[in-house]
Amino acid sequence: MSYLKKYQWELVPEKLPVVKRNCPKCNEKATYINTEKFRVNANKNNLDIWMIYQCEKCKSTYNMTIYERIKPFDINKEEYEKFLSNDKELARKYAFNLNMYSKNKAEVIFETVSYALVQKELNASYIKENELVFEICCKYPVEIRVDKLLSDILGLSRSKIKNMHNRGLIFINDGKNSMNSKIKNKMEIHVLKVEENIELLELIV
Repeated sequence: MSYLKKYQWELVPEKLPVVKRNCPKCNEKATYINTEKFRVNANKNNLDIWMIYQCEKCKSTYNMTIYERIKPFDINKEEYEKFLSNDKELARKYAFNLNMYSKNKAEVIFETVSYALVQKELNASYIKENELVFEICCKYPVEIRVDKLLSDILGLSRSKIKNMHNRGLIFINDGKNSMNSKIKNKMEIHVLKVEENIELLELIV
């Protein structure tokens, strides 16, 4: 068995998704930015917790419900403290929570989110000596197709990426093997180590 290099590509969001909704002050549909802040309100023995969004134009706010009329003892104490301190990691977690948007019937836009790519070398062994494997790591939902990701990383056109895929020089080990697939956590992209791929591999590693 030959020991080859395996790489992890972690996609780290550089900003949060925005929400599209009617703004009462602008009197039109506007883009609302996530402020990364929470509002916690105590109402007798119940709590309401919202994530605060702000109109990009007029700065009017919109509170998106996270918890409504919930008992204090039903919330994890550590998480509750993070709500009170406007913890940024918790804000990111809820900003990418699809259930929150569904519950609020909110129109969320993920396509505007840009991602930084962090590459890390992993140790792995493979029987096939002519392959390199790139494992995707993404903690949050990603609205990026495989061909778009490879095009951005390599500086090649999507048509060239798809041509290489059609010739079997690039493939995805997920049962579908489609360049149109959305990037998912733990997805593996394989690149063949053949002569015509040498320049491509130099760009990657």
